[in-house]
Amino acid sequence: MRAIHLLLFFSIIVLYGCNTIEVAKEITRATNSIKTSIDKISSKEEEAIITDNIEKEKEIKLSEDIAKEKEKVVIEKKREEAVVVKQKKITTIKFLGKTMSELINDFGQPDLIREDGNTKTVRFDTSSCRLFLYFSLTTDMSKVEYYEIRDTKGNLVDKSKELEKCFQQIQKV
Repeated sequence: MRAIHLLLFFSIIVLYGCNTIEVAKEITRATNSIKTSIDKISSKEEEAIITDNIEKEKEIKLSEDIAKEKEKVVIEKKREEAVVVKQKKITTIKFLGKTMSELINDFGQPDLIREDGNTKTVRFDTSSCRLFLYFSLTTDMSKVEYYEIRDTKGNLVDKSKELEKCFQQIQKV
């Protein structure tokens, strides 16, 4: 009987021992699954952080580029304003205050007439320059309120000799 008890005792231990091994295997699988899930989540979080950092760097670079472009535009605008002031000091022909009919009598038919909103632009072309005259359409008797002299490439003419040459050519037209 003692042998039967021992056999039963060892059988129970063996049965429970196998279950313990199975439980250990399942625990190991669950642990590995949890570890894999955590690794995936942490890698996604790291990717999100890296992506956010890259986007922030792009935004900073873009805002810096925009600031540089704005600065260039402001500098160019100031330069053009200075050239226009210089043109007005040098000009021998007075354009401001003239009507369209006076301009046609003095220089002939313009090469371009364009209306944009409340502004009429009239252009007289020569071989070396373009004279742009601007009229306000908000008044009954529109007169030249602003003008610019540009070369054939569209750059403002700022040299005295070039301005004089342009005026001579405009008067001959």
